[in-house]
Amino acid sequence: MAKGKSRTQNTIINIITGTGGKLLDTVLKFVVRTVFIHTLGKAYLGINGLFADILTMLSLTELGLDTAMNFQLYKPLAEGDNRRVCTLMKFYKQAYRVIGGAIIVIGLCIIPLLPYLIKDYASLEALKINAVLIFILYLLETAGTYLFGAYRSSLLKANQKKYIVDIVECAVSIVSCIVQIVVLVVTKDFLVFTVAWLVMDLSKTLLNAYVAKRFYPQFFDKDAESLKKSEIRELFKDCGALFVYKMNSVVLKATDNLVISAFLGLTWVGLYSNYLMMYNTIRSFLNQLYNAAKASMGNLFATETTEKKYQFFQIMNYVTVVFYGLACIGVAVCANELIENWIGTEYMIPQPFPLLVGVEILFHGLKQNLGQIRHVSGIFRKMWFRPVLGMIINLVSSVILVKVCGICGVILGTIISDLLTNFLVDPVIIHKYSFEDYKPVSEYYKKNGLYLLILAGVMAFNLWFASAVTISHGWISLAFHAAVVVISVFAVFTVLFRKTRECQYLLQTMKKVAAKVRRRLVRAR
Repeated sequence: MAKGKSRTQNTIINIITGTGGKLLDTVLKFVVRTVFIHTLGKAYLGINGLFADILTMLSLTELGLDTAMNFQLYKPLAEGDNRRVCTLMKFYKQAYRVIGGAIIVIGLCIIPLLPYLIKDYASLEALKINAVLIFILYLLETAGTYLFGAYRSSLLKANQKKYIVDIVECAVSIVSCIVQIVVLVVTKDFLVFTVAWLVMDLSKTLLNAYVAKRFYPQFFDKDAESLKKSEIRELFKDCGALFVYKMNSVVLKATDNLVISAFLGLTWVGLYSNYLMMYNTIRSFLNQLYNAAKASMGNLFATETTEKKYQFFQIMNYVTVVFYGLACIGVAVCANELIENWIGTEYMIPQPFPLLVGVEILFHGLKQNLGQIRHVSGIFRKMWFRPVLGMIINLVSSVILVKVCGICGVILGTIISDLLTNFLVDPVIIHKYSFEDYKPVSEYYKKNGLYLLILAGVMAFNLWFASAVTISHGWISLAFHAAVVVISVFAVFTVLFRKTRECQYLLQTMKKVAAKVRRRLVRAR
């Protein structure tokens, strides 16, 4: 563990920098998206979202190596075993170069399939979009992440220094958004915009790699020992299981745009992309809770008792329900009001679509909490077939339901898949292997069942309130309804669970974060 700071202190610092950076990044991205829509339009949004998802799927060639390597780094970093860290980083570098090359080869093989993945492919010529060239630029961005030293920043994250990565990414994001806005306003050219995005994104990867090497030069010894063949075999056994989990995660989300594009067309992809941006923004923002705590959790699981591990799991489960429940209700109630005020009613998709997106966000959070425990405890190979079953259910149900319910069917397919796989299997595996049956899994289901019933009640109230109480000025109305959502969620959960360890921990941590932010603001004056 990092000297001079406790796990809690490192987690709080990571949360502050992560959420602060993400908040600024969110504002800037909304500004860029607004300029993008007004200068280019819906069709360009569609092609942008579709290619991004295709390339997300190509990142599956990473095989879950990042997660497996982070797990391997926790123990030697905690014990100060620099030799072992050097050996792991040397292997990491070699593996990422192979992965980058594989992404380029696979991506080039996908190019002939583009006309079949885009329903409106013939219409792209009228928009002066060279789909092949744009796809190649997206391909270079994805491959460049692996070829230009992205593996180095994992060392900072594993050593509880994620806040350094957040600061670098925040600085680059500011410059990147300014550059993109200028390019859009001056050129109104999608190709030039994509090139600018590519250059800035690769700059972020290179800068993170440089910073990591400056902080930890001792871990990048060219003459370091190589991993033994037996160790590599064991590592890739973990990677094989992680690959299946990662593929499940990608298929559950990244194929949405593919299904929508193939069955409904690029216009619907463009409309969906605004909700997807909200989804990804909220997910990235709330993921800071887990990313900030991940290295500390890895340290805890490597050194503490089962009782302490389970207590921490209970706390994180409660935190997940509160914050992701807040996000779920917020999207269900406020998403369309936001889009109406932001870019107009023609970009809105009516209920129950926002409600379903909200439910999907909540389910993502619950999965994230379970997955984090699985990762830091190293149980990668247990029930590896569950993600395979989830992918099959998701694809089949999405394709069937998109024909019946339109775009809502795509989201329903993901929700159904989660219910039938993640939430039936993962809690059982975690309680059996991560916590050695310290408590029965039935307690998890009972507690979360109660949480979900409470969230359903709070959502019903907020949906009624938003329709019954309106304010003439759009942005004031949105802020008012959002404030009611926040107050109602925190008030209900604080009143009902104020005496529990989980609620007390959350309240104390929020007070510590607020105090630290206040001290930094005072020093900055």
